[in-house]
Amino acid sequence: MSDRQRVESLVREADTYRSQGFLVAAKKKYMELLQLIQGHEKYSKNKKLINAVEGKIRSIEKEMSDVTKAEAKPQLSNETQDLIQKLFSFSKNREHATMEGAVALAKFGQYQKALTEFMRLMSEGILPLEAAKNILRCHLSLSPPEVALNQYKNWVSRDDFPPNDLKYLRRFLKNLLDKRGVKVEIPEIVERAGKAKRKKKAEEEVLDISSVGVPLNWGPLKGETVEFEVSFQSGNTISIIVPSDKTQLLDAFRPGVKLPDMQCYSLIAVFNGTGVVSGKSQITSGPKKGDYTLDITISGD
Repeated sequence: MSDRQRVESLVREADTYRSQGFLVAAKKKYMELLQLIQGHEKYSKNKKLINAVEGKIRSIEKEMSDVTKAEAKPQLSNETQDLIQKLFSFSKNREHATMEGAVALAKFGQYQKALTEFMRLMSEGILPLEAAKNILRCHLSLSPPEVALNQYKNWVSRDDFPPNDLKYLRRFLKNLLDKRGVKVEIPEIVERAGKAKRKKKAEEEVLDISSVGVPLNWGPLKGETVEFEVSFQSGNTISIIVPSDKTQLLDAFRPGVKLPDMQCYSLIAVFNGTGVVSGKSQITSGPKKGDYTLDITISGD
């Protein structure tokens, strides 16, 4: 890689991290870029370039300061987090109820607590594939993409999952990263000869939905189709995020409203389904604080 290509690569990486809200990682890349430029025979004479990079660093430091002030309000107490888990665990099946409680924590912006719960569930063999998917989601909400990628690589190196599950998790992670505009190499899974294949469990029969298109047949937005990324999923119930300033959408998606002719996009198929808004809650902390999470329960047409 030439010096120019290295500079361009660092700029792209830094801009990508910044666009995704990973300010610490973005600053680190800009600092690395500044060090490269200042020590380069040619680029060190380009004062305009050096000033531009230093300006980027100052701008990020201001953003980091603003975020710190905005999040000065403490996280929810442990007692409140425990209450959320209990209130949003509906399944009679204990394992599914435990998973629902952990997903509820994530939907309320308690990613670190949710991550700990998903890790525990996976280690105990409770719906491990679903736990793994949610672990990757939490990592991407908390940290730079490399953290999720390293988590996946650890699962591969330790044989935590059979080859078919690892292939699925690879596609799942790639899809999450692609939607964030992050391009990285994810190792392919090579099955070893003679390695036994695990029989698929019931948890793997749930089709994972990455996004949905919802035609609106009522209200001021009647006739329009709005698309949402799926933030979390538990069984056939998905969660989407609606910004607090989208009041028309919030009014349209009232609990109990039926959503016919939804287009559901998964890793392997596109299908139509009917959804029912089964819950609406405001996010109380984290980067999405103030926005709303909507739960939609989907059935195939």
